[in-house]
Amino acid sequence: MASLDRVKVLVLGDSGVGKSSLVHLLCQNQVLGNPSWTVGCSVDVRVHDYKEGTPEEKTYYIELWDVGGSVGSASSVKSTRAVFYNSVNGIILVHDLTNKKSSQNLHRWSREALNRDLVLTGVLVTNGD
Repeated sequence: MASLDRVKVLVLGDSGVGKSSLVHLLCQNQVLGNPSWTVGCSVDVRVHDYKEGTPEEKTYYIELWDVGGSVGSASSVKSTRAVFYNSVNGIILVHDLTNKKSSQNLHRWSREALNRDLVLTGVLVTNGD
């Protein structure tokens, strides 16, 4: 696998499950005090030094793409989101532990993203459901 300077990771899940809060915490190292709804997509970046202090050290710019969680199943909503699914290196699926439907919808989110012409370089991890 070739080295990457830039890594694009999608953050997907239903509206209101905490995707923006998670991205903010990962990138800014602080809790997001007053989260708002994401319209379309929001991108935040984290710089990560892989194997810091070794000869294999490499700096990656990890782009976390927080895709708005509109639950609309209309083809126009899906086709609008499809522009964010290109050239992806990984996906983080987020759900609310107090909302069983948001957990069940993770299958829909992964199918929607993976039905695109993607070449993923990561591993999809689920809880076995």
